[in-house]
Amino acid sequence: MSRSRNQLLCLTAFLLLAALPLRAQTNAAPQFIDLAQYSVLVEPGNPPQIKLQRDRQIIFQMPVVAGLASSTSEEQLSDFTYSLRRTGADSLELNASAQSTLWTGRRFQWRFYRDHLEFQQFASGHGKLGRAYFLSNGVSNRWDNGTTAGHAWDTSIYADRYFAPNPNLADQLEFNIAMPQILGFSFGREESSEQDFRPERMAGIFAPPPLFLAFHGNDSVLGDTWTSIGIGAKPGDYQFPAFEYTGSRYAGASFYVDYMGYRTIDGQFASPVLAIHFAYSPLDALQTYTAWLNQSSFATNMGAEDVAWHHLPIFCGWAEQTVESVPQGTAPNKLSTQANYDGWLATLGQRGLPVGTVVIDDKWQQAYGTFEVDPQKWPDLKGFVAAQHGKGRHVLLWVPVAETDGLPASLCVSYQGKCVIADVGKPEYETFLRARIRHLVQDIGIDGFKEDWVRSPAAAGLPLTGAATGIEFVRRFQSILYTEAHKWKPDAMVETQTTNALFRESSDVIRLNDVWYASRNVTEMMRLRARIAQITGWPLVDTDNASSTNLKEWWNYMQAQPSIGIPALYFVTRTESTQESPSNEDWTYLAALWQRYIDSRKNDGGGLGRNP
Repeated sequence: MSRSRNQLLCLTAFLLLAALPLRAQTNAAPQFIDLAQYSVLVEPGNPPQIKLQRDRQIIFQMPVVAGLASSTSEEQLSDFTYSLRRTGADSLELNASAQSTLWTGRRFQWRFYRDHLEFQQFASGHGKLGRAYFLSNGVSNRWDNGTTAGHAWDTSIYADRYFAPNPNLADQLEFNIAMPQILGFSFGREESSEQDFRPERMAGIFAPPPLFLAFHGNDSVLGDTWTSIGIGAKPGDYQFPAFEYTGSRYAGASFYVDYMGYRTIDGQFASPVLAIHFAYSPLDALQTYTAWLNQSSFATNMGAEDVAWHHLPIFCGWAEQTVESVPQGTAPNKLSTQANYDGWLATLGQRGLPVGTVVIDDKWQQAYGTFEVDPQKWPDLKGFVAAQHGKGRHVLLWVPVAETDGLPASLCVSYQGKCVIADVGKPEYETFLRARIRHLVQDIGIDGFKEDWVRSPAAAGLPLTGAATGIEFVRRFQSILYTEAHKWKPDAMVETQTTNALFRESSDVIRLNDVWYASRNVTEMMRLRARIAQITGWPLVDTDNASSTNLKEWWNYMQAQPSIGIPALYFVTRTESTQESPSNEDWTYLAALWQRYIDSRKNDGGGLGRNP
C-alpha cells in the first residue's frame, strides 16, 4: 500500500475518532496521525500522552498538558479532556483542558502542520507567575520524582545527544541529553570554583543565544537526523531570563521559562509558543527555527542599513592591556589610557596595518555605570577621536550593560541595602543614559559602542520598575544605547553579543566574543559561531580575536578572519597566555592581507559590501 494511501486512511480514522471530546481514560483508543515529516500517537491517560515519531521511531514522549506555577507554588492538574479536529488540508489541532489547583481556567493547544508542530498553554485567574513549563510539569530530581508526579509528567527523550547554539569556554556545543542547559541569563548556577573550573559551564558568549535546542536521532533507522525544540513570543513578552532544559533525569526531562514573580496574571495568560521542527543537521534546524520566528512575528528586523566603514579592520587594545599588566600583577583596565592607545596605534601605523576602527576597551570611564570619561586616563578624548577621524578611522567605546558603579541610589535596583543593577525600566535612568550617550556621540565624536558584560536580573524579589524584566531588560538597555547613538550619528556602529533574533533592531554587528586560553582549532570554532550569528540575522560579524591562545592558533585565525567577518587585532607585542611575539614578516604579511581584504570589498559592487 502506498504511503499516501496509508496517510489518507490514518487521517480518516483519526478524524472519525476525534469527532467528540474525550475524557482521559486508560481504556480509550489511541489516535494516530501521519504527516509528511512525522507522525503522532495520542494516548489517553492521566495525563494524556503524545508520542512523537519520525520514520516510526519514537523521538519524544510528552504529556499533552504542562504546568504553570505561581511565584510560590507548583500547579497540580487533573480531570483532563481533549479533542482533535482538522483545521486545513495538512493541519490539525488538539485542544485540551484540565482542572488546576492555582488558576480558574486552563487550556492547552497542539497545532500539527505538515513540517512542524506547535504547543501553547493558556490560563485565566489572578496571581504572580513562576515557571511556565513546556512538555512537562515540575522538575525531576536525579534519584527521584522531585516536584513532578512521575514519569508521565515529564518528557522522555530517545535521542542520544543535543546541540545548543550557546558557545562556552570549552568550545562545546553538543552534549549528552543528561546535561542541563540555560539559554539566556541565570544567577549563580553557571559558576564554579577555581579548584573545580568547568569551562563548558562558562557560557554567556552569546547572551542571549537562540532559545533553541536540536536533538540527534539515535538508531539505524533515524540515522543522522535532528529534531529541534525552540520557543518564541511577541516582542515585549520575553519577560523571563532564559529558556531552560533540566537534562534527562530520573522521571525524564523538563523545559521551562521562569517569570520569577515579575509577570502577573490579571485575567488571561498565553505562554510563549514552543515549536518542534525536523532537519538533517543542527544548523539546518536552526535555520528552520529562525524562519519560523520570522514568519510568526516573534523576531525584530535590522534597524539600519549596511554601512561601508563597519567592515573595516578593527584594533581593540584589550589584549595588549592584559599582556602588559598581568605579568606585573596589575589590573588590565588601568592601562586603558590615551597615552597607551596613541603609542599602540603609532606602532601599528609603522607596520603599515590599515586599521579602520579603534575600540577603546575597559576602562576609559570614571565609573562603569556613568559613561563619564576619566580625565586622568583620557585628558583629551575629543582630540584623540578627531585625530583618528583625520586618518580615516572611527572610534568605538567599550560599555557594560546596566552597571551600577558610580550611579546614584535613585537609579539603582536595591536589594538588602545594596545597589545590584541599574533600574533600566525607570524613566529617570533612560533620561540619564541618553544624555550620556548623546554627549559622547555628539560632543566627543564617538562613532559607536561595543557592548559587553551582558546580564539580566535573573533572581526573584527585586524591585524592578516596569515590564522590562528578564530578556526584555537587556533589550531595553540595548535599545536605548542603539537608538540614541543612531539618532546623533545615523551610520553609528553598535556591536553586541545578543545573537537572538529579538535583538536585530538594536544591533549592527555581532561580535564573536572571547577565546579561552586553552582553546584549539580556533578558526573552526569561530566559523561556527559566525554561522550561528548569520543564520539568526546578522550578515556582518566582528571576528574578535584569539590572542589569548598560542601564537600558532592566533596566526592561523588571523589569516582566516577576512573570510569570516571583520578582521580584528587585540595586541601589539605578544600573545596573552604564551607571551609569544609575531615576527616582522608576520606583521608585513598581515598588513598586506588586510589591505587585500579592504580592496576586495571596495571592488565588490563599488563599496564595502556584505560578507560573502
